[in-house]
Amino acid sequence: MTTDDSRPGGARSPGLGLVLPVIVVAVFTVPLSVSGTAVSLGDIADDLGPSSLGEQWALNGFTLTFACSTLVWGSLADIVGRWRSLMTGLLTFGAGSAVSLVAGNYPVLDSARLLAGAGAGAVFSVGTAMLSSVHTGEHRTRAFALLGSVAGLSLAFGPILCGLLTEAGGWRLVYGFQLCCLALACAGMPLIRRATAHERRRAVRIDTAGGLLFCAATTLLLGGMALGSQTGWTSLPFLLCTAAGLGCYGLFARTEARVPSPLLSPRTLRDARFTSMTLVVAVSSFTFTNAVAYLPVFFQGAHGFSPGVSGAFLMFLTVPVLVAPLIAGRLVAGGTPADRILVWSMALLVVGLVVTGALAPLGLAWMAAPMAVVGVGFGLQAGLVDGEALARLPENEAGMAAGWVNTVRLGSEAVGVSLFGSLFASFVGDTTHGSPQGFAAITIGSTVLAALVGAASIALMRRDRLAPKPPHETTP
Repeated sequence: MTTDDSRPGGARSPGLGLVLPVIVVAVFTVPLSVSGTAVSLGDIADDLGPSSLGEQWALNGFTLTFACSTLVWGSLADIVGRWRSLMTGLLTFGAGSAVSLVAGNYPVLDSARLLAGAGAGAVFSVGTAMLSSVHTGEHRTRAFALLGSVAGLSLAFGPILCGLLTEAGGWRLVYGFQLCCLALACAGMPLIRRATAHERRRAVRIDTAGGLLFCAATTLLLGGMALGSQTGWTSLPFLLCTAAGLGCYGLFARTEARVPSPLLSPRTLRDARFTSMTLVVAVSSFTFTNAVAYLPVFFQGAHGFSPGVSGAFLMFLTVPVLVAPLIAGRLVAGGTPADRILVWSMALLVVGLVVTGALAPLGLAWMAAPMAVVGVGFGLQAGLVDGEALARLPENEAGMAAGWVNTVRLGSEAVGVSLFGSLFASFVGDTTHGSPQGFAAITIGSTVLAALVGAASIALMRRDRLAPKPPHETTP
């Protein structure tokens, strides 16, 4: 593998230096679209009227279509071209944000959020695949490290920014800001077209049947998780949705094993190292994501904090994510094996969250340091794990690989948040009352699942490292 960004012929592609800024702006916008809606739900209800169903779909509709579309966008980009796919996704995301900006009722707003989520799926899957194909070696490592830091920046300060925008001009200003960011990314796209002209495409047909089955399966399974958290894990709606979703996934797997150009190649999933990278992603979902979702609720219920103060205290968890990806990039550039950093990352996530839960009954001052440890653990793998996963596969399958990594990310987040949320409601409480002892119990207990997933990831890394390599194959 080369260690520079030279393309065939030795010349630097025009617009190459703008690829990273364009994708960074787009990636920064995606978490804002989630946190912005969550923060401004109260203002939306004041304007459009209270509606629990309308508010729920305004928040969850984006996540649903986002989760369904990432794998489809990634595989599509390998066939029709990544520049074209990313441009189409950005325009779709922008159209959804524009309609959200002017929506006068919940059906319009909810439909716009579904459209925006479908477009946003292209940003993570196609954007990261494009970065992987135009950068190599140390340049790729630095690019993904910066991408992880920007995602951390949006995650850490997005809720505060969106809250200020809502207070200054109402909920529509949040979508207006998102639209401006997307317009900026779209304006830069023509400038980077030539930089992506070298990409290798897969000369195959689009797997339409696989895409439909995958979207149906994901919708049913995520919908079932949402129902299970509300109606109980033994309720008929949850069981029916879950059974139907698993059935569709079974049909999807059968289809992918038979078609000549699958949406997700079974060969990709048999790659031990690539699969180990996806499990690293799942560990962060079961630890960091759960902490981000429920620590503010715990702060309000157990200590009487306001939402603003809870968000500020959460920065012990989120601020380290701004710096840790850059540290990971420097370590890799200095010769530290990426696998070692990822093992450190999973260890810090698991140990940090266990200690955070164990110290919860002693007070908030005791929780600050282990919360920062969790943030560092997440930051060390943010960006790095995506780059390592994509570097494993051929360039013309980078979109498929990025799509699957982000599908695992979103799916494991949905499963983790739903299960943890159900336990949280049973053993901890809500924003009016919270039990530190209950929080300690479920945090420590649920982190065991993350530890088991992490152990499986480490075992796969080791198996890949010890497996004999063909003479022509080099380790990324």
